[in-house]
Amino acid sequence: MKGLPTVVAGLLLLLANLLPAVRADVLLEVHGFEGSVYSWERSGVNSVLHQFGWKRAAVLVAAPQGLIALPMRWQDAENKVVNLQLNSEVSLIGQANAFTAALRWVNDRYPAEKIIVVGHSLGGLVARLALVRDGAPHVKALVTIASPHQGTVLAYRGLDEVNDPFPLNKLKEFFGGETYKILERSRMLLHEIVPPIPGKLLYWLNTRKHPDIRYFSVVRSSVNGVLGDPIVSGFSQDMANIPAIGKSSTRIIQGFQHGLTLLDGYTLVNILQQLES
Repeated sequence: MKGLPTVVAGLLLLLANLLPAVRADVLLEVHGFEGSVYSWERSGVNSVLHQFGWKRAAVLVAAPQGLIALPMRWQDAENKVVNLQLNSEVSLIGQANAFTAALRWVNDRYPAEKIIVVGHSLGGLVARLALVRDGAPHVKALVTIASPHQGTVLAYRGLDEVNDPFPLNKLKEFFGGETYKILERSRMLLHEIVPPIPGKLLYWLNTRKHPDIRYFSVVRSSVNGVLGDPIVSGFSQDMANIPAIGKSSTRIIQGFQHGLTLLDGYTLVNILQQLES
C-alpha cells in the first residue's frame, strides 16, 4: 500500500501532461479548521499547481482590523493562486464574512477574470455559506475537499467536553492542555457544524438556493472502500447530497486521510482543465 500514492501521482501527472495547457484565472484557496495558508504548501498542493502554471499571487490575512493583502512575486501571472488565512476558531458566520471580503478583494484586483474557489474541510463549508449568503460574483466553480457539508458528529463530542458544570470544567481547563482550550475557543463554531436539524445553521444553508456555478466534491475513502474519513463522513463530504445542489455536483473519490496531500494538487489540476473544456 505504501507505493500506491506514488503510482497514482505518476498516473495523474501523465494524464495532466497529456491535457492542453490549463487556462483559467484566479484560484482562491481556503484552509480548514486549525489549518493555515501553509496547509497548501506543506502538502505540496501549491507546488503541483505552480508546476502547471498556477502561480502564487497573494496571501490575504483576515485580521481584526480588516483584510491584509500580502502580494507575492507572481501577482500578475496569467493563472493566479490567492490564499486566504482565516481564524478558523471563530464562528462559521464570522469566517464567511472574512471570505466575502477576500472575494471582493479578488474581484477588485482582477475585475476581468473568473474565480475558482477551493476549500479544504471547514474551508469548503465557509466558502459555500458565503457564496449562498452574499452571492458569487465572477465565481465559476466551488471545489471542496473533505468538507463537512452535512456537519460532523464530532462537533457533539467537542461540545460535551466543554459543557461540564463547575468545578469539573475548571479542572478540565487546567489539565486539558491546548486541545481543550481550542475547543473552548471554538464553542460557537461547534454549535454551527453539528448535523443539520431545523433551527440550525446547516439546515438553513442546505435548503437555500445556491449560485448557478459548477460544484466539485472531493470525497475521501477508507482502505476498505467505505466513503469518508475519521473526521467527516462520506455522505457529508458529497455536495450531491445537498438538496439545493444535487446532480449539479461532481463527486471525485480521492485520498484516504482527512488532511491535504500531494494527490489533491493533481486532482485540482484536472478539475481546472475540466472547467476550460
